[in-house]
Amino acid sequence: MIMAKQKMTDDELASRFEDFDVDAAVSSGRDPLRALHWAAQFREYIDQQLSDVVAEARESGATWTQIGEALGVSHQAAMKRFKQPA
Repeated sequence: MIMAKQKMTDDELASRFEDFDVDAAVSSGRDPLRALHWAAQFREYIDQQLSDVVAEARESGATWTQIGEALGVSHQAAMKRFKQPA
C-alpha cells in the first residue's frame, strides 16, 4: 500500500534515510513501491533544500556562475532551474 504524502522534518527524514536499505528493498523481495515512495519523498526534500540554499546564496551575493559551478552545471542551467520569477 502506498502511504499518503506527508511532510517530514529534517530529523525524521534523516532517520528514515539511515534506517532504509534501498538495495535490500529492491533485491530481497521487499515492496519496490515502498522504495519508490521513499525515494520520491527524499528527492522532494532535496529539491526543496537546493532551492532554499540557492536562494540564500543569491541573497548573499553569489553569482549564477558561482552557483552553477557549485552545482556542476552551467550558469544558464542554474538560472533556468532556480531563478525566481520577477
